[in-house]
Amino acid sequence: MHKDRTDEPVNRKREISLKLTVLTRQMHKRFDQRVASIGITRSQWTMIAVISRFPGATQRQVAERLEVSEASAGRLIDRLLADGLLVRRPKEDDRRAHCIHLTDSALKMLETISSVAMEHENIAFEGFSPEDLERFSAYLDLLAANAAASD
Repeated sequence: MHKDRTDEPVNRKREISLKLTVLTRQMHKRFDQRVASIGITRSQWTMIAVISRFPGATQRQVAERLEVSEASAGRLIDRLLADGLLVRRPKEDDRRAHCIHLTDSALKMLETISSVAMEHENIAFEGFSPEDLERFSAYLDLLAANAAASD
């Protein structure tokens, strides 16, 4: 069967898209397995990671960053509050809103998660030169910009 050359880029794009999807799942699965040993789930560590990057964020802001509903974010925040990993503090300029902060326990857990992440990244990016990583990052930035533009 003769292969139409105009179809090759389409097939290559599909192949790359599929690889990215599968790779993302594999990386999530392996990382989740590693952090499960410290007693934390993906939703919990992602919440902690978001709040570490945006200390004092409101529940609404956290929900937007996690791309979940405010109700879902609220349930997870409540769980992490009960576990002693988060605290709510009144927002100074809005009495109805509360800011979310990490506790010292969460900061210690974040250090452990960061160590696991570094080990995970070292394995995943074995054989990549610094230049390879720069190019790869630029390609991913371009993909992300293209995806955002299509919204």
